[in-house]
Formats: sequence, structure tokens, C-alpha cells
Amino acid sequence: MNRLSVRLSLAFLLTAWLGIGAMVLVVQRTLETGFRQYLTSRDSQVNPEQVTRLEAYFAANGTWVNAGSVLSGRGGGGSGSNQGAIILVADLDGQVVAATASSRIGTTLSSDMLASATALTVEGSQVGWLFRESPGLQALGAAELAFLNEANRWFTLAGIGATVLALVVGVLLAWSLARPLRDLTHAVQDLSVGQLGRQVETRGSIEVQALAVAFNRLSTALAEVEALRQRMAAAVAHELRTPVSILRGHLEAMLDGLYPADSAHIATAYDQTLHLAHLVEDLRVLTLAEAKQLPLEFARLQPAILVNQVLDAFEPLTLDSDIRLSRNLMESLPDVRADSTRIRQVMTNLMTNALRHTPAGGSISVQVLKVPSGVRFCVENTGSSLNSIEMERVFQPFWRAESARERDSGGSGLGLAISREIIRLHGGTIEVESLVQGVRFSFTLPAQAAEPLTKRGGS
Repeated sequence: MNRLSVRLSLAFLLTAWLGIGAMVLVVQRTLETGFRQYLTSRDSQVNPEQVTRLEAYFAANGTWVNAGSVLSGRGGGGSGSNQGAIILVADLDGQVVAATASSRIGTTLSSDMLASATALTVEGSQVGWLFRESPGLQALGAAELAFLNEANRWFTLAGIGATVLALVVGVLLAWSLARPLRDLTHAVQDLSVGQLGRQVETRGSIEVQALAVAFNRLSTALAEVEALRQRMAAAVAHELRTPVSILRGHLEAMLDGLYPADSAHIATAYDQTLHLAHLVEDLRVLTLAEAKQLPLEFARLQPAILVNQVLDAFEPLTLDSDIRLSRNLMESLPDVRADSTRIRQVMTNLMTNALRHTPAGGSISVQVLKVPSGVRFCVENTGSSLNSIEMERVFQPFWRAESARERDSGGSGLGLAISREIIRLHGGTIEVESLVQGVRFSFTLPAQAAEPLTKRGGS
């Protein structure tokens, strides 16, 4: 009884019963009343000849005494279709003074009877009433009762048919409505036991379809997050295993006397500890940034000054790699409110990434310009472009292009992921664009109406 399909079926059945019952009662009442009115209208027509004789009788006698002789005379019975009707003559007060049925003499006509009675007049003055009481006002005959019984029988059959139809339609509709919900329930159960990525067919009503679409998106997102977690766990293990193995190998070799404990071998082990410390720090920063717990020190920042400082630091590296470095900074750039250390880290990550993927003889172009949403920073480098799949994954932790994986300077693979989270914490956006020959990374920071600079030091 607690199933949705059962409840819907019973609701349809109950609604059908109530509707059919109300319809049958109304139709039966209307039919019987209307049938009686039809018989009354048909049989209560007064014979004009009888009206004339009654009016002549009163004109001659001045009273209705013995007026029954006129009713029983010629024409009193009316036509054959009016046989069985009772003819009543009443005075002005409605009291019956003559009738074809002696039992009715002395009774009083009701207001409804008077409304349908015929006025008897003599020389323009009313002297009484003539009323014809048809069988429809007395009792229904056998034929009329048979007609009503037959109508009731058909009403009953129609009610049974409508009940069966309502039950069938209710069951089918309830099944069609409940089936998508059952599929969603099974999918949620599978999701709860770790079967991520489960998809359900989008069908049913608009609301159920919207629920199915939302579930499919949730399931896909959970599957992607789980896959990313597994990849990240594997990448972290891989990134930690390599320096730890190298460090362990050098230390064991020096302990066993295979390597001398000189500065060269100690320096190799020390470099691996630095790499481990850098990786752990990147993981810490990324975790705090994703949790929106990374401490930021917001202050007024002039974009041109920060970018020039970063590019001046990278210029010797580009010269050593035979890479042309160009800068294009728009004049009168608005200030931004940002953490200079973290924005410098973002620019450093983008420049490091560009330097790593730009071949000798290539170029790196840095552009800073004002846009309606704030200040836009662009770092563009020549070299291989990215396909659509690589563009989707470029900001994922530990993801690196295949060309970078084959190089010792491939980095930890966390720089772009950290940069994205830092820009998000600043209320900005970061994106990547694949060019014909190269890649362009750009991020936008909202402009901030800053207060005038104050002079440092005493005057």
C-alpha cells in the first residue's frame, strides 16, 4: 500500500468512483424529475370545450354546486391520450368544489397546481380554477418505471465500465510514472556501494527528467573526482618514490662504502631532499587553496611593476635557451587588490611552463592589458599546441604533456593547478587557448579602485 504505483492506482479508482457516483445521482434525479415534468406537460392540457361549458355553467347558475355534471358530460374525459387524468374545479381560494374523483372534493390545490391551472372567467372576472391532474403527478405507470429501471441499469453498466477503465489507466499511468523513479533508486543504490558513473535513461515527466539529468551529472562528477583522486594518489606516490629511491640508494651506497662520502654525492642526496620539500610544499599549498584556506595578504598591486620584475628574472634563462622574450604592457593600467607573493607565484609558474615547452629559436610573449572585467595577463609561447583533451586536463594536478614527461625538467605537475586555485581565490579567471603553433595562458584579475600611494619614510 505504500508503493507509489499502488497509491496512484487507488487514487484514480477513487476519483473515478466519486465522479461516476455523483454523475449517476445527478442524472437519475434529473431524469426522473424531467420525465415527470414531461408527462405533466403532456397530460395537463385542458380541453377548451370543457372550459367554455364550465364558464357557461357558472354564468347561468352563479355557483359551482353540481358542476360535476358538466365534468362527467361530453368532453369531460378528454382525448384518449389523457385517459386516467383527474379533472378538478376549484373556487378562487383553491378549494376543490367539483372533481371527476369524489375523493378530491374539499381538498385544496397547492401553489404549484395553481401556477399551472387554467383560470375560469365570466364577463372578465375570474370565478374559479380548472386543473387537470395527469398521471405524471400521481404515480408513474409500469411503462414509465420500466424506462427508468432500464436507464438505471445502463448507468450501472457504464459505471462498472468506467471503473475498469479508470483502474487500467491508473495502473498504466502509475507504472509509467514510478518506473523512472525505480531506475533512479537502483542507480542511487549502486552509487552508494561505489559504482560511480552510473547513468540512467532520461524519461518520464519533465520533473523526473530533470531529476535524472541532475543524477547523471552528479554520478559523472563523482566518477571524475574519484578517478582524479586515484590518479593524484598514484602521481603523488610516483613523485615521492623517485627522489626517495635516489636518496636511499645514495645513502646506502655511501654506508656500504660503494660511494665516497664526498661533497658531490652528498650534494646529490641534498638535491633530492630539496625536491621532496618543494613537492610537499606544493601539495600543501594546493590543498589549502582548494579548501579556500590559503592565507592571502591583499594589498594594492601595480601589475606593470610585478610583471617586469618576473620577466627580468627570467630574461637570462631565455637567453641561455635561445628563446626570444618580448613584453607588451599597456600604459595606465589600473591597480588590482591582490596578494603580490601569490600573483608573482602564478606568473612564475606560467613563465616556467612556457620556458619548458618552447623550443630553441622560439619566442615567449607577455602582454598585460586593461579589459572591462579588470586587468588581463597573457603568457604566449611558440611550440606544440594542445588538443581538446589536453586543454581540459592541463590544470589538473600532476598532469603533464608527454613531451614534458620525457624531460628531467618536467616539474611536479602542480604549478598550473596551484595557479588556477590562487586566481579563483582572487575572484579572477584563468584559461588556456591552443594556437596554431603554440599555447596562450591568460588570467584576469578584477580592477580595484585603490587609494593614493603614501610616501614611505619621514619628511
